Amino acid sequence: MLDRKRGAYSGQMLVIIAAALIGLLAFTGLAVDLGRYLIAMGKLRQAADSASLAAAAQFRENRTLAEMTDAARSMVVANGFTPTDLEVNTCDTKPGDPYLCNPPRSKKVEVVVSADMPTAFLQLVGIDTIHLKAVSVGEAASMDVVLVIDTSESMTYDASPGDPMRDPSQCNPVHRCHPFEEVRAAAANFTSRILNLPPDKEQDRVAVVTFADGWRKQDTGPHFPPGSGSNPTLDKAWTYNYDDAHSILNSLEVYDPGWECPQDLGDSDALGPCRRYDTNGSYIGLDCPLYRNPDYHDPSTCTTTAIGGGLFWAGQLLATSGRENALWIVVLLTDGAANSTLPAPDDDLRDHAHQLASLPIGFCPPSTFASSPFCRDNSVATRHVYPDPDYDADDYARDMADYLACSANPAPGCSTAGQGAAIFSIGLGNLVLKVKPPDTKPAGGALLRYVAAVGDDGDPTTDPCAGISDYRQWCGNYYFSPTGSGLDRVFEDIASRLFTRLTH
Repeated sequence: MLDRKRGAYSGQMLVIIAAALIGLLAFTGLAVDLGRYLIAMGKLRQAADSASLAAAAQFRENRTLAEMTDAARSMVVANGFTPTDLEVNTCDTKPGDPYLCNPPRSKKVEVVVSADMPTAFLQLVGIDTIHLKAVSVGEAASMDVVLVIDTSESMTYDASPGDPMRDPSQCNPVHRCHPFEEVRAAAANFTSRILNLPPDKEQDRVAVVTFADGWRKQDTGPHFPPGSGSNPTLDKAWTYNYDDAHSILNSLEVYDPGWECPQDLGDSDALGPCRRYDTNGSYIGLDCPLYRNPDYHDPSTCTTTAIGGGLFWAGQLLATSGRENALWIVVLLTDGAANSTLPAPDDDLRDHAHQLASLPIGFCPPSTFASSPFCRDNSVATRHVYPDPDYDADDYARDMADYLACSANPAPGCSTAGQGAAIFSIGLGNLVLKVKPPDTKPAGGALLRYVAAVGDDGDPTTDPCAGISDYRQWCGNYYFSPTGSGLDRVFEDIASRLFTRLTH
């Protein structure tokens, strides 16, 4: 009887052990498949993120929903999944969606991707696949783009001396100022890439700032869309409408002082430059009565490349009316070096007598009056800090670049806290490469590289162009074009670099 009991007990133990082994195997299988599920979900989320970015990139190019879906699907497949279902949505396909459609305007694309994961051990209990689903929203960054365009008189210099089309008063009315016509056309083509949707659906905005004779407010500052009134505010400088932007660009003109020089320049105390002609009536260029007058010998009201002024107004636009969720982009184009600024704090511009009493106008040190170019010393490596008496137009432009591109918590190389904007700088023509002896570097090119360096990452000390001595070479955010005809290629490259970003 004892032997029979032992046999019964042994049989019961075998059943218990078998049941325990099955439970252990099931638990192990569940753990393994759960681990595989978690890994697969992580990879599917990565695939969905890649897909939403790819779809957003297509949205950036104003592609159809089908093209966005194809781009998303290709990224899912490239990440190792065969989707069982893939859905791409925008505000147009899900109107009223609280995330895709909430203001302010944005280019958000939702991708919902589903896939099946085959199981390993769970197949033993009849579960062959596990359904996976991931959702990601990519955003083609909505952009606030400010074009800062040089309209100084040198924008007519493609015409030969003596050619009437070198005279801004002659070439402006017939739109034959070169290279300025090429500047206008390239800027319009670039703007068409930014504002490529109907105005009621466009998420990007553009503003245009011009600079020339910086001390007079009417000669620098933002241009405004039609109908904005006689006293527009900075927020009205923005437009979502390409037609408005094109109209603004089409209305731009090369700087013209609006008057001819008197016969005897030395007797005049008139402010600002004037157009000078020879005895045959041929245009010579701009001249400066106050500089010719021996009582003053001051050129500060006549220089016409206020790069710092243009950057200041761009910074003001972004600081006062830039959208916090947008990517802030500034594109600066000039054909020379800084030689003019906005007024200095102690300049009094109320009337003629006060203007003469407060000469020089702007930051134009008398130490630079000996020879042209004025208002800038001959050492691009030297940087003065206001109120140093030698603080000049180049120093001012660099400070304004810092004000525009440095972050609110500025890098050690920044002179001030800024707006955190990205800046691309474009040099046009040989004046950008001109060196003023005894310096060995071109003032225009060196300044534009500085602007690009701080505009690249908010830190002027991290310069992608460092060590590149040829100022015709593109590097970082710095571009150069020898002629106006090459500007389309420059703007196309900049447009291609305006990137997308993932929101969640």
